[in-house]
Amino acid sequence: MRRLYCNNCRVSGGMDLSIWIDQQTGEVKDQRKLEKWEQMKLGIIFSVRNHPENPYSLQELYSEYLDDAVYADEVLGFDHLWMNEHHLSPDQWCPSPFTMLAAIAARTKKIRIGTGVLCLPLHNPLRVSEDIAVLDNISGGRFDLGVATGSSSEEFEAFKVPQKEMWRRAWEALDFISRTYSEERVTFEGEFYQYRDVWQNTQPIQKPLPMWWGGFGPNSMKRAAERGFNLLGGNYPGYDDTLLALGQSLDDYQVAQVTAVHVAETREQAWDEAQNGLHWLMNFHRIRHKVPAGMGVNGPLETLPAPEELRNVEGLYFMPGMPIYIGTPDTVREELLADCAGRRGRLTQLALHFRLPGMRTPEVRRSMELFRTEIMPSLR
Repeated sequence: MRRLYCNNCRVSGGMDLSIWIDQQTGEVKDQRKLEKWEQMKLGIIFSVRNHPENPYSLQELYSEYLDDAVYADEVLGFDHLWMNEHHLSPDQWCPSPFTMLAAIAARTKKIRIGTGVLCLPLHNPLRVSEDIAVLDNISGGRFDLGVATGSSSEEFEAFKVPQKEMWRRAWEALDFISRTYSEERVTFEGEFYQYRDVWQNTQPIQKPLPMWWGGFGPNSMKRAAERGFNLLGGNYPGYDDTLLALGQSLDDYQVAQVTAVHVAETREQAWDEAQNGLHWLMNFHRIRHKVPAGMGVNGPLETLPAPEELRNVEGLYFMPGMPIYIGTPDTVREELLADCAGRRGRLTQLALHFRLPGMRTPEVRRSMELFRTEIMPSLR
């Protein structure tokens, strides 16, 4: 029986872990929950980007992330690696997830790789279908497709795609991509994409290909469940309810919670190292993507505090369903244990964001090592 240590079993979200952790022995009381917990996957999510005030060269930036991928595969033994994208960003956010994932696939052996997420309306779905198949073959059948609509008006304008069409384009593109893997020749007459007698003979190893949706609106959740997609971002209202209404077993569908994590020996050290990158991340999304990045227990923060003040915000999280845990191994462990126990809804994976913009590799690797030695034994 695994022992789960909980120094202060009432964590910030209000869940009392002593309900199912014996405080004297550290043993889980509920065997069914233990069995579910033992299936919890761990992933790492990459937002490959600089901090404009503390940048790497691009060559160095990409090299550091590739080394992170090998570390996650060989040392941490993580299950998933996710790579996202944005374009024309002031922080040089990597615009080519397929290229980076191909390099990662060539350097890793076991970890699954995936787009987390691809801004699908900005892409030609035929080319996406081919790139997916190539990546799945390079990786030996380790690729997962995660998609969303994107949210930056600057990107849609640059790519000459009307932003008001993004939802319809995304779902239509997915319809076409799915057909290229199930039909020998495809004729497709959509609102935005038309193809006649396409023979897409570059095929993935995996059929069906694992597909994930990244989003958090109620209509988005309903549609993702209806299409049989896994969920990347967090478990938002409407997803599980729709699956159950359709007669589906929740055991067949995965939910990954995206979580920013930084661990150090003291709370002060952890925040000192993470605060500038976290502040940039939140401020960037507020300005560029027009989303309420930076939230506390009472909802979106009206104004974003200075970097050194973020540590004083109670229950800080990035966006709904995407928490931020910065502190000592004990405090980060207890927050993650509460999430695994269902505080934010059903989860099957923690997708952890270790490298905030501008963070240097020694502090990132130290955080990863503390996570491996002090936190992972309680999570799996």
